[in-house]
Amino acid sequence: MVILEFKNVCAGYGTYEILHNVDFCMNKGDFVGIIGPNGSGKSTLLKAAAKILKVVSGRILLKDIDINKISLQKFARTVAFLPSDIEITYPYTVKELLLVARYPFAPTFSNPSKKDFEIITSVAKQMDLIPFMERTIFQMSEGEKQRVMLAQCLVQEPEIIMLDEPTAHLDIGFQFSFLDLLKTYQKNSSLSILAVLHDLNLAAQYCNKLILLDKGCVSISGTPHEVLNYQILEKVYQTNVLVYPHPISGKPYVFGVPEEWKNLTEK
Repeated sequence: MVILEFKNVCAGYGTYEILHNVDFCMNKGDFVGIIGPNGSGKSTLLKAAAKILKVVSGRILLKDIDINKISLQKFARTVAFLPSDIEITYPYTVKELLLVARYPFAPTFSNPSKKDFEIITSVAKQMDLIPFMERTIFQMSEGEKQRVMLAQCLVQEPEIIMLDEPTAHLDIGFQFSFLDLLKTYQKNSSLSILAVLHDLNLAAQYCNKLILLDKGCVSISGTPHEVLNYQILEKVYQTNVLVYPHPISGKPYVFGVPEEWKNLTEK
């Protein structure tokens, strides 16, 4: 079942168009990674999908409905968005931040319901956040903060979660633990995931589908094996790479090749 579809979408900022005639579809339960060089339009695509950036032309369909025809409150009941940089200036507790995420389901001026607290407790347990519920966000490490922000998205009970570079500020341990948590939650809830990822190897291991952007256009989309081809990557990223199967998963693993090693390698 197609849950999200881009149809000939152009988008940008003011008169500057960044995305050009983008077409792709995402099925329910997919983990789709958006990859590409800096400036290729990854975050722009995600913001357009999240209804943050209005498209110039074309259509974005959420379960066959144009997102422009969906109210923000109703949209937030289906889609959760985690931006790359989150600035929180007030010392909210973890519990307060999770409560805020229940706003799409709350009647105006009402207090949180019993169901709201049950959902928050359930997500907090799955994210291992129960010991931190009364701690302020300023008392958390970067990895813990990111886990709180993910939990905030999941508390919305979305069908799709959209993440912009969710592992960018995390060390290797937190990168894997974060994506493992996300993957586990996805398996248990049929969650669909659309994520901008800079790390091609993380994208290869966790995503079942990749969309490679180049200069605002879709260069290729498909499975990691189809997309992470060294000839395609060298053309798009303008650099030398080697691609070999991962020794455990068998999925593509990309190695960058410094210029001084170029003559030592054979593809």
